[in-house]
Amino acid sequence: NFTKSDYNGDNQVWNAAQGNDNAMYFANNKYFLRYNGVKWEKYTLPNKTIIRSIFIDGDKIYSGSYKEFGYWKRLQGKMVYFSLSKGKNIFYGSSDNEEIWKIFKLNGKIYFQTFNEIFVHDDSNTIKLKFPSQVSYCYVVDGQIYVATVKDGVYLMNNNTFTKKENWQALEENVIHNMQKNKGKMYFFTKNNGVFIENNNALSAWNHPLNEILKREVLVTSTFIDENNVAIGTGLQGIYILNLSTGSYININRKNALKNNSILSIAVDNEKDLWLGLDNGI
Repeated sequence: NFTKSDYNGDNQVWNAAQGNDNAMYFANNKYFLRYNGVKWEKYTLPNKTIIRSIFIDGDKIYSGSYKEFGYWKRLQGKMVYFSLSKGKNIFYGSSDNEEIWKIFKLNGKIYFQTFNEIFVHDDSNTIKLKFPSQVSYCYVVDGQIYVATVKDGVYLMNNNTFTKKENWQALEENVIHNMQKNKGKMYFFTKNNGVFIENNNALSAWNHPLNEILKREVLVTSTFIDENNVAIGTGLQGIYILNLSTGSYININRKNALKNNSILSIAVDNEKDLWLGLDNGI
């Protein structure tokens, strides 16, 4: 466990990722952290706002914050920030109160997502698109962008248009905290209603005893470690690591290992270690 006194930073860790340099990077409230296994480095944005998201692309580490997004590069042994939004006048009107909660890449473009809009950036310009309704997150699966709304189900984003997935009605009124494909099946991890699986275009609740437990414990984040193992982070009871082949699982929480039971983010490094960003610590 790393406490905030270890890395000399803040409580919540909203996002974690491993860079091409093998160092781990963390979005830690107002700090951007780098850890190389020995030494912690701590940086802040020029406007000192909370960093909600990071995304690795080559030697650039993109980050998203309140009315601000850009990237970090390592120059002469230090991380240096370059803003992509400053001076562009793109946060105005309804986007005046917006934070960038997710960053992803598709077909050479970088996407910066808030809960209401998405900014699409390529080398020459940045355009802003408004979502059909408030969203939790966007997910890229099989080269397509799925937009998970909070109330109206899931939309497919194609160029600048949004088309509703009509056969996924079971996901309406659900906050989706992950959407991933594994062994040909699509898995939907919802905040309060457990996990759904799509098989042959039909959605059904995941048939596993853990699903009922997850409904009570607020599912915050998840990721497939490999095709047989999935890690599910909760808000109330730490992390569950489940073997899909055998159906067996373990629960790691404050009673047996963690300093904190609320898992905000999960990263899998190159050696298949799990890094957990907690509500307080790493």
